[in-house]
Amino acid sequence: MIRLRDWRVKALVQDILSASPGGCRLNDWLQRHVGGLRNFEDNICRKVTDWCQVSSYLKAVGCKSLTEQTIVEVGSGWYPTLPICFALAGARRIYTVDLNRHMNEGMSLRMLRAVEPHLDRIASSCGLPASEARRRWEVLCTSDNLAQLLNKANIEYRAPADARDMGWLDNGCIDLAYSNSVLEHVLPSALPGIMKELWRVLRPDGLMLHAVACNDHYTHFDKSVSPINYLRFTERQWRWFNNDLNYQNRLRPSSFLSAARDSGFDVIHEARTLRPRNLDTLQGMRLAPQFKSFDPEDLATTSIDFVSIKRQYAQ
Repeated sequence: MIRLRDWRVKALVQDILSASPGGCRLNDWLQRHVGGLRNFEDNICRKVTDWCQVSSYLKAVGCKSLTEQTIVEVGSGWYPTLPICFALAGARRIYTVDLNRHMNEGMSLRMLRAVEPHLDRIASSCGLPASEARRRWEVLCTSDNLAQLLNKANIEYRAPADARDMGWLDNGCIDLAYSNSVLEHVLPSALPGIMKELWRVLRPDGLMLHAVACNDHYTHFDKSVSPINYLRFTERQWRWFNNDLNYQNRLRPSSFLSAARDSGFDVIHEARTLRPRNLDTLQGMRLAPQFKSFDPEDLATTSIDFVSIKRQYAQ
């Protein structure tokens, strides 16, 4: 018997919505009220934690300050938590690019209020006095709508827009290019183009940072599902469960690193999440043929965060 919170139920519902007029808007509503966005403050806490982790990676590779940096984000989402954190840290300009125009005014203003308990943590992560982070946050809080918020934060929202073609950005104008839990949703055929375009817009010593959640996202809905469950399915079988609203490319960490290197980057820092229980699960799993040639640790790893620099400037 299939349970209500069975991952296959969610796959079927999203498959129907993805093919229906207005289905995307209805899916957004479901995410806010019964899905992953219903615990909003907890979600913001996790996003701030993600940003603090990003800040720590940048420090690890010698980036001492985010002040006056020009930044581009791939994948904007429903509300600009990470861009707001960069704005609080003193970034000069943040461009955020998305294929779909999901950003929601009400959620973005609510996000700004939910950031307040984390101001000290944000300030500490970027070496900023807590009083300055609060002052900047209070300025943003005078915004009456999304347009004002983005303007005050020096955030330029581009959607719909393709990160493979950011012709509105000049060559070598960006200090930092990043994504957070986005590349696992990108078509494999699109990944090289994104990497090459980021190479083009980055300054000679600019950094590219990606945090990739390369795990089966249905496990967030159905806790009985292993984070590597989707490796059981052939590409043909997976099409029944994959859909435009929750597309998962199933690429492994090595594939993302290879895409960066093939596009002219050297990886100078990486961090992986590999839990022993995933290796145990893998031993009893019948893998789809396309995954049999991968190293077991590559298959069992559920996140890969990495920082890269243009090859000729790597130390």
